[in-house]
Parts: sequence; C-alpha cells; structure tokens
Amino acid sequence: MTEEEQTESEQKGEEGGPSREQLLEDARDDALDFLEGLLDAMEADGDVVADIMPDGSIAASIEGGDVGLLIGSRGQTLDGIQELLRTAVQRQAQTKVRISLDVEGYRDRRRESLGRQAREAADRALEGVEVEMEAMGAYDRKVVHEAIAPIEGLETFSEGQEPRRRVIVRPLEE
Repeated sequence: MTEEEQTESEQKGEEGGPSREQLLEDARDDALDFLEGLLDAMEADGDVVADIMPDGSIAASIEGGDVGLLIGSRGQTLDGIQELLRTAVQRQAQTKVRISLDVEGYRDRRRESLGRQAREAADRALEGVEVEMEAMGAYDRKVVHEAIAPIEGLETFSEGQEPRRRVIVRPLEE
C-alpha cells in the first residue's frame, strides 16, 4: 500500500466509513442543532458554541440572553440538558462521543466554589475532625475528591445514596 493510499484509508476509518474526525464534526453540528432548537423551543435568546477538543470530546456552551434558567438549582437543570444532549448526539452519530455543556461559565464558577468548600473541609479535617459535606451530584463529588487528594494526611470517600450522596473528609488513621 502506498503512503497516499494508507493516509486515505486512515482518513476513511477502519471499515471505509467516515473518519473519527468526520464523526466528531458531524456530532459537533448535531450538538449545535440540538441546542439551538432547545433555545428556539424555549423562546430564549443566547449564542451557542461547540468546539472539538484535542482529547476528542465536544465542549458546548451557551452564552448571553436569558439563558440562566438553563442552569437550575446547583446545576441540576444543566446536568439534565447535558445528558439529553449527549444521548441525542450519540444516537444521531451512532458512536460514543463525550460532550460537556456549560451555560454562562457556570461550571467554572461552581468548580471554584467547590474548591473553596473542599479546602475549608480539609482544614477542619486536618484539625482531627471528620467532616461530612453537603449532598451533591457525582461531578461535584469528583471535583471535591480531586481538590483534596493532594493534601497529605487526609482521605475522602463518598457515602449515602443518590440524591443524598456526600463526601466525607477525615484524617488518615495512624
């Protein structure tokens, strides 16, 4: 096989179908269509952007207008919309695609807030107290675990059943 034929084969994918890059482009377009349709159905103004990330995931965001209602209490509405978006895009693309959705930078603000809460819990736990944090979703718990992991002398684990699952921070037993 010549170098040109090999490159062409790689671009088409393993079975002669579309390449991974083409699948991602199509999935990105499907994500944009879904989110623009959602805004239209809600009669909400906003700008939708979706980018293909270097790791092969799609990062979508909605900015401007009256889109704050898409966030909901502690991001629950946003999480639900993200799950619907993921399901719709994967069904359309007929392949697994990782998709994240943010509205008005909410996820960054939430990550910062959780980081502060995690540091406060870590400080209390370093004083010898077991700290039980508020109930939170899986993504938020992951952020807390990651924020505390580098701190020596502490351990974290999740306890309880959804939707009341929470992070416990405690000093390591010596």
